[in-house]
Amino acid sequence: MIVCIIPARKDSKRIKNKNIKILNGKPLIEYTIIEAKKSKLLDKIIVSTDSPTIREISEKNGIKVYKLRSKKLSSENAKMLSVLKNALIVNNLRKKAKTIVLLQPTSPLRKVEHIDKAIK
Repeated sequence: MIVCIIPARKDSKRIKNKNIKILNGKPLIEYTIIEAKKSKLLDKIIVSTDSPTIREISEKNGIKVYKLRSKKLSSENAKMLSVLKNALIVNNLRKKAKTIVLLQPTSPLRKVEHIDKAIK
């Protein structure tokens, strides 16, 4: 199973709420969700967030967020590996995931072709 994880916390060191900043009429994270959903190679897409607003955007785009990320895993000191492990555990995919694709929401120019090429 190929699992895509999009980590999107609400706070940032330099830009407040950067993952939901509007870019050309859409929240930044929405670009990543839309392109990930176009991939025929991804079996599951997960958004890991501590933000009710990001949860709402994700669910509006068809990605269910089962549980908001803890404060500890949303701090600037949180390790990405811990965030990824937590996302798999919360979504009951720890043993099923054979490949994990990490897509940062701060790359709005990334297209499905880039995602699929990286997977292949």
